[in-house]
Amino acid sequence: MALHHFIFTKILVACALLGAQALAPPALRTAPTARRRCPALAAGRDAPGDRPPTVLAAGKDTGDRPRTALASKNPLTTTFDAAAVDYDDSDYGREMKAARRQAAADRLDVIKRLNVIAYVNAGFIAFVALGVGYELLHVDAEAILALFQYSLPADNDGTGLAYRVATSFDLLARLPSESIQGYEALVKVHPVFYKACTSGVAYTLGDFVSQVYQGRTLKTVDLARSARSGAAGFVGHGPLCHYWMVFMETYLDFDGAWYGTGVKVLADQTVWSLYLNACYSFLIGTFALRDPREVWKDVNATSWPALRSSWRFWPFVHCISFSHLVPLDLKLLWVDAMEIVWVTILSKVANDDKESRLEERGLEEDAEVLEMVESFGVDPTLEIELTREFELDASLNADLANEGSFDEQKLSFELPKEALLAAWPLLAMWPVIYGTFQLEKLIMAG
Repeated sequence: MALHHFIFTKILVACALLGAQALAPPALRTAPTARRRCPALAAGRDAPGDRPPTVLAAGKDTGDRPRTALASKNPLTTTFDAAAVDYDDSDYGREMKAARRQAAADRLDVIKRLNVIAYVNAGFIAFVALGVGYELLHVDAEAILALFQYSLPADNDGTGLAYRVATSFDLLARLPSESIQGYEALVKVHPVFYKACTSGVAYTLGDFVSQVYQGRTLKTVDLARSARSGAAGFVGHGPLCHYWMVFMETYLDFDGAWYGTGVKVLADQTVWSLYLNACYSFLIGTFALRDPREVWKDVNATSWPALRSSWRFWPFVHCISFSHLVPLDLKLLWVDAMEIVWVTILSKVANDDKESRLEERGLEEDAEVLEMVESFGVDPTLEIELTREFELDASLNADLANEGSFDEQKLSFELPKEALLAAWPLLAMWPVIYGTFQLEKLIMAG
């Protein structure tokens, strides 16, 4: 009878403990770990020695670990089986090993996918590069091979090798001028199409260079973004600039007066620049299926930064672009070539500036966090400017905690405080324009 009373008392105590646990607030409710299931084991080890919970050790719904041989023991039993405790420890070790194996498998899967992307991107870039190289060089390359394959009259007097080498260098030296002449002949026949192709190629290369500056590699470079940029150049920049340059030559040339070039530059770097950047942004947004209202907000936010970025370079370049030194059919080719040069220079300068300023702030070890910045959907040169300001904003932490509150209108080159300082190239260009005009007269007189 005493044994029955003892068992009954134990049952009541166990029910009371379970009820208190169930009614306790969630914050105070404790998870039934293996150590709590076995009081003797819990008493034999210090509390700080508890094993941290793992994802695989957690239950699906309650957060408990899956039931084991120890957990299935009668809760009224006051003794425990050492073999059951050992089995629980080995089960926990197996769970930890499984978790590590799963994490390693996930990392390996990501690496494999990135490697596949890198191989695809590398193959595509190599295919395009080889195609362009073959189209440009195959005629001269075949001529050079023919020189060394067949015998020549010069072989009789022992000067054959020198003649072949000299002729090969002459063919390669004439390649740029012959390519330009061939391009000019094509543009005269179909000006809009070939100028559109010119801008498409220039904007594709420009966006690719800007992505390289942003820290992208073959594994992360967005070739679709470069393709959208090239498509915007093909659809928008090339055809629009063709008609714009024809308009300026017709109505803003002032019968060849030297100041006519200055008027063209002012018109191009104010009204036309704003219009062209807006068109480019809308085309990029359309190709990316963005909301037009969001694109319009970006256009409003980046209009002034676009102008200031443009004024640092283009007024001096356009002193030549809009003069009579460059034929009308080659003006867009010159501008697009300078676009690629400007993107490359700006990328190099901005990258050096980023590294030095990150080093000053002691964030060089966190620079990789700033490598992947979402595209602003603007002109490649402005893309680099905005990316640089975004990465190096004084209020920006290395972990991009303030990314959601970034405002392009708060950049360091804000209107109107710096408008006069930013416009100095539009004043300094006039002596350059006059000097270019005098050089043009000397060339024509000679």
